[in-house]
Amino acid sequence: MRTCEGGGPRARATWCALLIILALAVAAPAMAASLTRGPYLQLLTRQSVTVVWNTDVPAACALAVRPLDGLATLRTGSVGTVCAVAIDGLLPGTAYAYTPFADGVPLGAEAVFRTDDANRPISFLVLGDSGCDCSAQLAVRDAMLKTPADFILHTGDMIYDAGAPQDFDPTFFAPYRDIVRHLVLWPCLGNHDVETASGAPWRDAFYTPANNPAASEDYYSFDAGNAHIVVLDSNAITKPGSPQYVFLDHDLAATTATWKVVAFHHTIYSSGTKHGSNLTIRANLVPLFDAHGVGLVLMAHEHSYERTKPLHANQIVSPGQGTVYITTGGGGQEVYTVGSSTFTAHSESVHHFTRVAIEGGTLLAQMIRPDGTIGDEVTLVKGGAPPAPRCGDGIVNQPVEACDGADHAACVGACAPDCTCAPACGDGHADAPAEACDGSDDAACPGLCLSSCQCGDPTAFVTLTPVADTFVQGGTQATWDHGAADHLDTLELSNLIYLKFDLTAVQAPVTRATLFLRCTDGSDDGGAIYPVLDSGWVEGDRTGLDATSALGPGLKWTDVDTNGDAVVDSLDTSPWRPQFTGTMRGFGVVIPGRDFMADVTPAFQGGPGVYSLAIATNSANKVSYAARESATPPLLRLELAPPDTTTTTSSTSSTTSSSTSTTVPTTSTTTRSTTTSTSTTVTTSSTTTSSTTSTTSTTTTSTTTSSTSSTTTSSSTSTTVPTTSTTTTSTTSTSVTTTSTTSSSTTSTTSPTTSSTTSSSTSSTSTSVTTTSTSSTRVPTSTTSTSSSTTSSTASTSTTSSTTSTSTTSSSSTSSTEPTSTTTTSTSTTAPAVTTTTIAPTPSTLPTPAGCQTDSECDAHDPCRVSRCVAGRCEDAPLAGLQAARCALAPQVATSACGSGPLPPALELALGRAQGAIETAEGANSTRRARSAVRSGLQLLDAAAQRVRAAEGRHLIATDCGRTLRGMVRQARVLARRYLKKHATARADGG
Repeated sequence: MRTCEGGGPRARATWCALLIILALAVAAPAMAASLTRGPYLQLLTRQSVTVVWNTDVPAACALAVRPLDGLATLRTGSVGTVCAVAIDGLLPGTAYAYTPFADGVPLGAEAVFRTDDANRPISFLVLGDSGCDCSAQLAVRDAMLKTPADFILHTGDMIYDAGAPQDFDPTFFAPYRDIVRHLVLWPCLGNHDVETASGAPWRDAFYTPANNPAASEDYYSFDAGNAHIVVLDSNAITKPGSPQYVFLDHDLAATTATWKVVAFHHTIYSSGTKHGSNLTIRANLVPLFDAHGVGLVLMAHEHSYERTKPLHANQIVSPGQGTVYITTGGGGQEVYTVGSSTFTAHSESVHHFTRVAIEGGTLLAQMIRPDGTIGDEVTLVKGGAPPAPRCGDGIVNQPVEACDGADHAACVGACAPDCTCAPACGDGHADAPAEACDGSDDAACPGLCLSSCQCGDPTAFVTLTPVADTFVQGGTQATWDHGAADHLDTLELSNLIYLKFDLTAVQAPVTRATLFLRCTDGSDDGGAIYPVLDSGWVEGDRTGLDATSALGPGLKWTDVDTNGDAVVDSLDTSPWRPQFTGTMRGFGVVIPGRDFMADVTPAFQGGPGVYSLAIATNSANKVSYAARESATPPLLRLELAPPDTTTTTSSTSSTTSSSTSTTVPTTSTTTRSTTTSTSTTVTTSSTTTSSTTSTTSTTTTSTTTSSTSSTTTSSSTSTTVPTTSTTTTSTTSTSVTTTSTTSSSTTSTTSPTTSSTTSSSTSSTSTSVTTTSTSSTRVPTSTTSTSSSTTSSTASTSTTSSTTSTSTTSSSSTSSTEPTSTTTTSTSTTAPAVTTTTIAPTPSTLPTPAGCQTDSECDAHDPCRVSRCVAGRCEDAPLAGLQAARCALAPQVATSACGSGPLPPALELALGRAQGAIETAEGANSTRRARSAVRSGLQLLDAAAQRVRAAEGRHLIATDCGRTLRGMVRQARVLARRYLKKHATARADGG
């Protein structure tokens, strides 16, 4: 029998670990427990660690731990669904592998961690306001996974929306599963984390040293490398003499660590527009930070990033002195607008995390965006000169370094081990074997280098100048029109630059969009770029040189700053407010006389149309760019996606149509079919006799890239409205020719209309156009609609590369304006498979009846849509109070993720009961009764959340559906709790 003796250390370790696993597995029951949470690391020190995990059924806990080149040790724990096994006697700075067991069965593969070491450099990741179960959280998480670190420090609001126990797995442990099994997490209580049972679920999930006289788990301290870190609970009292204050004072005085760092949730130095600075905590704790030489304070609460200059006694001091305060609240929740104050060194409204690296007397703090770029960094030095620069220290601090570890902003791709940028397409150098060109390194095809680093055709590029540009300025020029100026200015957040581009003639999808601006007045920050959803603003005819510019017709600051608080932020209701949550990369440092470019592709992905951009800077130095009135106007260079196929055919298609209609909100579904070596004519027809409540119109069009002769005659009277579109693509290789002649006459009543468009791209083909109007019976009325259709078709096999097809269609339609509804039936004689997907519309902009004047003209006849008339167009107004809570649970909210089919009956009932309780509260005749109904509703919402998870766990609903439903429930809970807080007391008379 083989034992653990003999052989090399690695062989012995592997064999002994295997023996332990086999021995435990012998006693395993037939039905093994499964992991539901973890494993995750807690309480890591230089000699110990605690490993925690949860299982679905009670099981005997055990943990096997071994040095990477040593023998395994088995530690047993209790029996239950929550396992927390502590291991001590470890060596400092040593890597260990561990495996958790349940009833003798290993729960997954080994994971590796490293103990702390006072003599090693350390780095750690800091994030806050993250627990939202949202895409932005995952994007930040993915960037964290790519960043080496020794541990994670959270600055609070870990579990949205209220720290409820059922939200811990989806909003924290599932997203960070691959991080927390390798890196210990040091948690911090945020204001959302304490809303449920004063944070009891948080204390159940996380383990802290509780090394304070009160033995409270809510605040504590620990050592890491040569740093001492204190984590406070800023929800609790911090005034002098309080338990936390006394603990902080004594704890900081006792440590001999080189670096002292403090973390808590509520920011005390913030230029944010949502919460701002907590002056009470500032007054209480800053004297302690100053007295004990705290070098860095980390906070959150404001969903943005802001770093202060060094401060002492609330005054700016020289570098190397005082304390630097960093607000790092961009972990995933919606970001807030942030401004700038006298104490601000850098601020940015962006999702991010912060990396802190400490080596000896040098501390480096870096703000890292989801794309891996570094948005801000600062180096603090203590105790003498910093160590000599070297490749691998995480800082670009040598002339030969293009990058260094996480500091790789100069690289398109990763940083190579030798601190040079690894070759990548987009780095501006044709340095990879597969690259024909790369950006400006385009000798093989000047001016025609594609984003794929291959040479393109001139038809793949379009360069546009703005159809309008202007800037708006606050203060004394807030009512001025600057539209005719030959320059575009932005200064901090009191100026905004606007650019408008017309892409209505650009039919191909945009692969890459690059904005070029000529700088005329430089700055250390050329500004960040944001999309503007509404392009209805007007460029005026005044230069902004004197007060007469107030008479100009163009866009003004007051048109954007609607609440008059001198800041453009989320509180403003202007349709021209920049979408600050859609930040694109900006220009960085800009120098006069040079052109600067930025990738703005995300802003131009909506197809043909008119688009607007806004530019704002956080810099106190004014930035100026040349306007379209100058000799060097702004330029937008578009790289277009190649056509689906190439055709060599000649096709003649003639379509004559005449229609008169009045159109209201339209949902458009687009189906694209790509065929190879085919000739196809699609005919869809349906006959209906009856009154309907809506009409569906289907149009089939053809697109070719060859020489095509097409004649179209159309006459229409309609009102154009916003369209929501869904595209489904199917590809076939069939050879079918169908010729169709359709004549139809339809009389029907119309209201909300659903339009479906089918587009076909062909290679060596020709495709004709047929328009069919379809109505079907749903609700009998006194009006009768009849439609007749005659279709003839011929199918033949095509063997040539050139085909000619001719089709003539005549259609006449007349419709009245009585309310109607519709269903749609269509048939096709063609071979290609076509799939059409319809998604329930959730428009944010209502139809504009030729320029509304009053809110009543915008009535959407929907109890969950409050409409208003703003600047001559209809918009959805924000819902508030219990109405918003009820509408958050509206069934159509989940349609896109869960489909149109029914939910599991138990789940549908649970959601319906919760919505019913909120409706009862809305209709209550007293505040007291409404509060009682809301409290019942909160209990029902908790029950609904449990039903969602149960349905998801049993695979009765898809993951996306479950996430959407959980978001609905969370939003309703937030709004319901907000109502209870607002109406904290009800008068005795029930008022």
